[in-house]
Amino acid sequence: MAGALALAAATGVRAQLPQKYTNLQVLPKDIPPAQLVATMKGFAQGLGVRCEHCHVGEGNDLSKFDFAADTKPTKATARWMIRMASVLNAEVATIVPPAADASGAARVTCFTCHRGAPKPLTAPGGGGAP
Repeated sequence: MAGALALAAATGVRAQLPQKYTNLQVLPKDIPPAQLVATMKGFAQGLGVRCEHCHVGEGNDLSKFDFAADTKPTKATARWMIRMASVLNAEVATIVPPAADASGAARVTCFTCHRGAPKPLTAPGGGGAP
């Protein structure tokens, strides 16, 4: 998806976005288009997938995608993961002090567990801490 979004950005991704969002359930309903694109890029990079992983459509012409459709189970899973990351980030903010530099506090993102793969990667031996 990262490659598709980069290509779409070069060809006017904002022109391909719906004028009105009709099925945002977790992200803010008034999210600015630039922030929505950045958020979706983060998901794509974190999981190493393209738009069609969660959304109905194919190829680079995003104007032909049905972003509102809830057809794919991966979209429901993504919503659960967004909620989980939000809860974890709220908890992390209470126990991990902000960095001394401008980078801010530690954050949980899709990449934290997925490392660029559609399924979360675990460490050898179960991935648990000793």
